[in-house]
Amino acid sequence: MLTLTLMSPAATRRFARVLAGVLEPPCLVTVEGELGTGKTTLVRELLRARGVRGPVTSPSFTLAQSYVGSDGVVLHHLDLYRLGSGADVDLFAWEDYVADDALTFVEWPQAGRRALPRADVRLMLRHRSLRSRDAEVRAAEPLEKRIATAARSQSLAVERSEVGGPA
Repeated sequence: MLTLTLMSPAATRRFARVLAGVLEPPCLVTVEGELGTGKTTLVRELLRARGVRGPVTSPSFTLAQSYVGSDGVVLHHLDLYRLGSGADVDLFAWEDYVADDALTFVEWPQAGRRALPRADVRLMLRHRSLRSRDAEVRAAEPLEKRIATAARSQSLAVERSEVGGPA
């Protein structure tokens, strides 16, 4: 497990660019945290770093938005905050968004936990102060190492513990 200290919105944007440079399809990334921790901001900046131009809107009301990065990679952004349990989960077209050719980012994954496959990367954002956050990253060890190396190259503070794995 990695823990990054993001001392400012600029650091959060740098972290998003780090992830954009390291993640490759197929990859399912869950993004968790309380309201206001910057989940949508992180995903939006990551999509921008992958070359998405034009509006990048939160899928809070539509549940999903899809984009294509400048390298042709399909990028899905799901926000399950408003997804009801039961029939809503069962009827959602998961297979359209979790695919071999895509990077898929899921905010509020708890709502789809039953239907979603295991995440390749789990991100947990926590408030430190009004402007700073801690980002906890769980992934397979080789991917965690690549993320840590790239984050340090961007002057981000990274701590590594031996817990590891997307759990």
